[in-house]
Amino acid sequence: MPPLWWGAALAGVAYLVVVTRGGAGWLRAVKALPALLLAALLAPVSALAAVGMVFSAAGDAFLLDKQRFFLHGLAAFLVAHVLFVPAFVLASGRWPSPVVAGVLAVLAVTGTVLVRPRSGRMRVAVPIYAVTLAAMAAAASTLGPLGLAGGALFLASDTLLAVNQFKRPIPGRDFLVLGTYYGALLTLSAALLSA
Repeated sequence: MPPLWWGAALAGVAYLVVVTRGGAGWLRAVKALPALLLAALLAPVSALAAVGMVFSAAGDAFLLDKQRFFLHGLAAFLVAHVLFVPAFVLASGRWPSPVVAGVLAVLAVTGTVLVRPRSGRMRVAVPIYAVTLAAMAAAASTLGPLGLAGGALFLASDTLLAVNQFKRPIPGRDFLVLGTYYGALLTLSAALLSA
């Protein structure tokens, strides 16, 4: 993998260490760095994926203050997923398997059913986001096993985040949510680079 990919991986690990040790202040700004480094890495390969990474970084920044900017973060990630769908399909030159798309849709609906009763003013936004996330994961699967793994990791990350936000707190949530999220970004980038 190229140096920018390794830099993104190291920045993700650094942020996980900061979060799990209760770090705060300027070190929290590292949260968006992996997505920004991956945007720079992917720009020559896929402009759509690069812009999607920039929107992911914006989502990271918004979610540093979930109390005030959760909806902004959700919107930024929604745009990222919308951009990732054509980026992955164009890179692979294939459409997702109906079976894979169906399984991912069932998982997205299940996650929505779990959290929707407590999603309050976001009752409409949650299912829209879930469907878009499933579409992104299905499109990622066209990139092969790495793409499928990356899409599944993103689905896991966002499902954990939603359960924690709307249902009940998850022990070790920051490590679980961010570990799967950074894993998704790195895996999806690797899949695109090898497509």
